Amino acid sequence: MWRIGLKVAPVFAGMVCVSLTVPAQESKHFRVEHSSKYQTVTLDYSASTGICYLAQGDQQDPVAVYSARDIDDFNHSFNRQQEGNTLKVSLSLDEKNTESFSQSISNKVFAKTKPEDNIWKVMLAREVPYNLNLTYGIGEAYIDLSGLSVASLKVKTGSADVHVGYLNGRPNTIPMENMVIRVDLGNVKVRQLYLANVRNINAEVGFGNMLLDMAEPMHRPCNVHASVGAGTLEILIPRDGTPVIIKIKESMLCDVRLTKSFTETGDNVFTNTAYSASARDALEFEVDVSFGTIIFKEKR
Repeated sequence: MWRIGLKVAPVFAGMVCVSLTVPAQESKHFRVEHSSKYQTVTLDYSASTGICYLAQGDQQDPVAVYSARDIDDFNHSFNRQQEGNTLKVSLSLDEKNTESFSQSISNKVFAKTKPEDNIWKVMLAREVPYNLNLTYGIGEAYIDLSGLSVASLKVKTGSADVHVGYLNGRPNTIPMENMVIRVDLGNVKVRQLYLANVRNINAEVGFGNMLLDMAEPMHRPCNVHASVGAGTLEILIPRDGTPVIIKIKESMLCDVRLTKSFTETGDNVFTNTAYSASARDALEFEVDVSFGTIIFKEKR
């Protein structure tokens, strides 16, 4: 599993545990002080490059951002304002002289840059309810939501590879109304969704790839709206007991793959044996596929 540390951060990539060496000379570049004047925090965070971590920290401050990088190497903006009981925080990091997309791919292939030289860590507080809006350009992002209070989550990636999960097995402490995941050219893996306590999921895939791990029972109704352009969306679902209904809007050029446990009960409507109109805690999927591929797999 990937975790956040001061010197070593093991990164979970598939089934392989990789260690990234993180420089010890980290500085706290941005900070939002704890206050009883606000009850929720909306965080708009964007990073154009680098390896970005987000997780619960040990501090009471609702937002603290660390890096070993010199902040003068980046164009950055950091704003905060209070609206009613909500504190709105906006942080944007854009490296000066940012290389083009083709240059970044070339550097990855020929190892001209060191990923561990460009690491940012965003640490959040346990007790504060958050609305998180996270945007990543090029690089990697690791989002550990264990034990946090997330009311809504939006993740958007250009060509970055993004991992979302609950590494310590601690669920979201409040109901999450909406989760929005958008991928253009990158890859996104969202694991342990049964711990998210989420009602609605919106997944949008352009040319990239996305994995939604819903293999464990959610124990509550959940609606998933998914659209796939020319990329691939893979959804893991429970094998037995969980009612599932899938409604598909497809084109002639798309590829939709279902397991044998589903039968067509209407025009492009498929259900498993556990589903009925009165079923509780059902997973409902509405899928729109253009040229891409969507795959439903059952837990092994």
